[in-house]
Amino acid sequence: MKTKAWTFLAASLLYLVSSIGTTVFAGNINGGNKEMTLKHLSSYATGFSNPDGGVAEIVKFNSDNKKMYIVNGVTKTVDIVKLNSDGTTAFDVATDRIDVSKTIPGFTFGDITSVDVNTKKKIIALAVQEADYTKPGAVVILDYNGKFIKYIATGVQPDMVAFTPDGNYVLTADEGEPRLGYEPGTVDPRGSVTIIDLQKGIEKATAAIVGFERFDAKREQLISDKVLLKKDVAPALDLEPEYIAISADSKKAYISLQEANSIAVLDIQNKNFITIKGLGFKDHSIEKNAIDLVKDKKIDIKSQNVYGIYMPDGIAIYESKGKAYVLTPNEGDGREWGSYSNIATAVIDGQKVDVLKNSEHEGLAADKNYTFGARSFSIWQSDTMKLVFDSGSDFETITAEKYPKHFNASNKDTSIDSRSGKKGPEPEDIKVGIIGNQMYAFIGLERIGGVMAYNITDPTNAYYVDYINTRDFSDKIAGDVSPEGLCFVTAAKSPTGKPLLLAANEVSGTVAIFEMHQAR
Repeated sequence: MKTKAWTFLAASLLYLVSSIGTTVFAGNINGGNKEMTLKHLSSYATGFSNPDGGVAEIVKFNSDNKKMYIVNGVTKTVDIVKLNSDGTTAFDVATDRIDVSKTIPGFTFGDITSVDVNTKKKIIALAVQEADYTKPGAVVILDYNGKFIKYIATGVQPDMVAFTPDGNYVLTADEGEPRLGYEPGTVDPRGSVTIIDLQKGIEKATAAIVGFERFDAKREQLISDKVLLKKDVAPALDLEPEYIAISADSKKAYISLQEANSIAVLDIQNKNFITIKGLGFKDHSIEKNAIDLVKDKKIDIKSQNVYGIYMPDGIAIYESKGKAYVLTPNEGDGREWGSYSNIATAVIDGQKVDVLKNSEHEGLAADKNYTFGARSFSIWQSDTMKLVFDSGSDFETITAEKYPKHFNASNKDTSIDSRSGKKGPEPEDIKVGIIGNQMYAFIGLERIGGVMAYNITDPTNAYYVDYINTRDFSDKIAGDVSPEGLCFVTAAKSPTGKPLLLAANEVSGTVAIFEMHQAR
C-alpha cells in the first residue's frame, strides 16, 4: 500500500499537471494493494501482426503436456507451443502449426474462432466458421498433437467453444450475425448455442442446436427485463450469443448476448434456455462512474449526463460462500453490417461522441444518450443478475496515472485520447483464479493494452490489486498489443510452479506469459 507521504506527493504532481491544462482526474487514484503482483516472463510471437486484429485471439493451456494452444487468425491454424519451466516457449513452425482447413468434406473453411482443452478425454476442440456466413459451422476435435479425430456440425458462426468442467459436453456460442445487413434479400441467421454430448464417446457424439424461438412470443417481457432488442426483428434472429461461462457443476451455461446487453441462462441437460435478463445501464452522471468522453488530447475524467450500455463480450462465473456470481468485462459493441449501423453521433463538450441510435431499439428514452460499453468490469448475482459490484471509473483512472501520454490510446494508435469518444480502454475478456485462499479476477484491456487484477474474494467489496502492460508505446504496434483472450493456470498445473496468466494479443500476434507473486 502507498504511504500517506507518497499519496500526497502523487496528488500534488497530478494537480501540477492538471494546472497546465493536460490532465484532470475525478475520484481517487489507487496504487493497488500489492498483495499480489503480475510479472512478465516472456512473450510468444506468431510472426504476424495486424492493426485490425484477428491474429492471436484465443489461448488455452493443457496441463497434461504443458503446451499452449493458440488460434492463429492469419494462417487459420492452431499453434501448439511448449511452455518451459522458466516461462519461455518452444515452437517449431514445421510441426507445431496445425492446419485443419481440409478436415471437413464439402466445407468451405472460413475462420477458426476459438479453442478449448479437455484433459478428461484428452482432446482439443476448435470452433470453425463456414466462409458463407449463412451456413452452419463446426467443432473440430483433435488429439493433443493436433491429429484430426472428428468434426461435428454446429449452429451458424460458432464464435466460442467451451467444455463443461466434467468433460461430458462441449458447447459453442453460435453468433448468427447479419453480416450483409438488413436489406431485402439478405439473411439474418439465427443465433444459438450448440450442445455436443460426449458421454458415449467422441465417435458417438451428438449435437443439439438450441435457439431462442420460444422467446419470440415473449418480446414484451424481454423488453421489460431490459433486453435491448432491435425494432421489427424477432428475438430468435436478433439475439446473438457471444461467449459462454459454465457453472462448476456443469449444469448451467451463462451466455453473453452482447448487442442485446443481456445474459441468457441455459439448462445444459434439458437443452433449453431458462431465462434472459438485461443488464440495464450505467449512470455516468454519478461521480464514481466518471468518464472521459471527449477526444481533446487531455485527460478529463468527470461525471457526464450519459448512460453506459454494459454489453459484455467474454464472461466468467465463480462461487463465493455458496453463491454463484457472473463477471462481465463491459466492452460495448455497435452493429455495422452492410449499409446498416446503429451508431449515432452526439456532441458533448463540443466534441463528437459515439452513442446508440435510439430509434433502432425498443425500450429506450428518446432524450437520453447511451454510450457503448461501461469501461469497467461488473459482478452480478447469477440467479437474478442483480449488480453487486462495478469497478466504476477505475480503469480510466489507473491507466491515466500510469500512462498519461497514452491515456485511452487505441490498439493501433498510441496517441492520447484517441478512444475517449468511443469505448475508452474497452475491457474484452475476464478470467478468475484462486491464489492461496484468495479469488482474483483478471481483465484484459483491448485498446490501451494490459491486464487489470482485482481481489474478488468478497464480491460486494472487490478491490484493485495490480495492472501490468507490456506494450511498447514507442511504435504503433510493438510489444504485446490488444489482449483478446486470457487463460489462468493454477500453481499446481503451472510449469513454473507459480500461477500464470496467459494473454493472447490479437493485434501484435503475441501471447504474453505473466507469473503471479504473492506478498509474504
